[in-house]
Amino acid sequence: MLSFPGIKIMHFLPGRVRLKVEKIKNNITFAKKVETELLNTLCITGVEINVLTGSVLVKYDKCAIKDAKNSNHLLVTLKKLFPDLDTEKLRPYLDE
Repeated sequence: MLSFPGIKIMHFLPGRVRLKVEKIKNNITFAKKVETELLNTLCITGVEINVLTGSVLVKYDKCAIKDAKNSNHLLVTLKKLFPDLDTEKLRPYLDE
């Protein structure tokens, strides 16, 4: 799986991805921001965050995310939240 500074993709299946995010560990304020931003993103159907482990589970509509508008919206949101994330490396996963 892919790894970026402070972020690691732990598990990926079409419709869900689990990330390990160092910045979220013991940071409830940032965790809430991530949850809010992701839930306001097109195609996202659910977000589960564990601040003790830094785990972020993102569930999304695997059919709707294939639309370029929707996938771009998600990638822009992720880049805003995680500036070090190379979102273009994630694009092929969204097309699966």
